Amino acid sequence: MISTRFLLLLLAGFGGGIANGLAGGGAFIVFPALIFAGVTPVVANATASLVLLPGGIAVAWVYRATLSEHKPSLVSKLLIFSSVGGIAGSLLMLHYANAFSALVPWLLLLATVLFTIAPRLRSAAAQSAGHQSTPALLIGQFAIGLYGGYFGAGMGVLALALYVATAGMKIQDATGLRTVCNTLINVLAVIVFASKGAVDWQIGIPMVISGSVAGYFVARIVRALNEATIRRTILIYAWSLTVWFFAKPLIHS
Repeated sequence: MISTRFLLLLLAGFGGGIANGLAGGGAFIVFPALIFAGVTPVVANATASLVLLPGGIAVAWVYRATLSEHKPSLVSKLLIFSSVGGIAGSLLMLHYANAFSALVPWLLLLATVLFTIAPRLRSAAAQSAGHQSTPALLIGQFAIGLYGGYFGAGMGVLALALYVATAGMKIQDATGLRTVCNTLINVLAVIVFASKGAVDWQIGIPMVISGSVAGYFVARIVRALNEATIRRTILIYAWSLTVWFFAKPLIHS
């Protein structure tokens, strides 16, 4: 008999797939659902990375042709710095597991703030574009890879702002490159997590399937859905969740 916990996790995977397909923010649904289901923070983070990976790969595949719009040398460097940062971040998360568990509320707060100010961050980056700096771009890409491997929620917002501000890219041009680099970071993080036994496959695989179904569902009806409404819903949920994680120790003290 299928348990209520299992059904809720399937629903979370489905919701995360819809959120990522429309406005981003799937991590705000999948990661907390795993925590509430009793999964430890480290395993929840690793499993959430797996659950959200297929959707990221699908989007990256769609955007793969846009890489030709950028210099091959620049793309290669960004992919290398993404890889190094992603692997380092995931290893840090696993090596300092206790610290990660303590940082969960703060990481959620950071990700929620990034998701909240995303439109303003993109606008500010666009206004500051023109001062191109390859070193700043590569250092920033490594930092994003480090954060992405460690936790990752809100990574896309940071990458988009970085490309616009330091490379003078238009948002449309930056989106494809950001998607490919971020997906590479996630792929490598999942490989590291899986090799260290941090992924809960028994829960993760069914959630992957439900999230993939959601991605297909969104692709079919995306025009009929209001992205702004979805984004506001995620924001309300994310802020409520962040407050709860901070208040939880006080409630149980």
